Amino acid sequence: MGEAVTDHDDVVALLGRYSDSAYRKDVEAFMSMYASEVRVFDLWGSWEVKGASSWRDGIAGWFESLGAGRVVCEFTDVEVFTGGDLAALSAMIQYSGESPEGAIEREMANRLTWTLTRVNGVWRVIHEHTSAPVDMGSNKVILAR
Repeated sequence: MGEAVTDHDDVVALLGRYSDSAYRKDVEAFMSMYASEVRVFDLWGSWEVKGASSWRDGIAGWFESLGAGRVVCEFTDVEVFTGGDLAALSAMIQYSGESPEGAIEREMANRLTWTLTRVNGVWRVIHEHTSAPVDMGSNKVILAR
């Protein structure tokens, strides 16, 4: 018999869905991970995004900006905490821009934190926060680890 799936495993599985749907530029699959009332503190563009419809617009714009290229997302240093119908995940994420030929053209790293809630038995991201440190001397964001 196989090992029982745990809340921890279910939460970690979302990282695979994130990577897969981003690589395929599948907005609907990507958004299926988020609660309708999600609040996002994204590193880029605005202080916050409220609600899945606004977040969907941002994600669609991101995927469209890739043109014929794709984005490869790799997670490291993943930590998950679960308790009841709430969970938290933190990780480092490496975004790599891949050309249509499969060559890596650019890369950047972010820190990612999710707060998740269980909705009808399924984990959904209710809050997402991405960040990167700022160099104290130059005030420039550090996008490489």
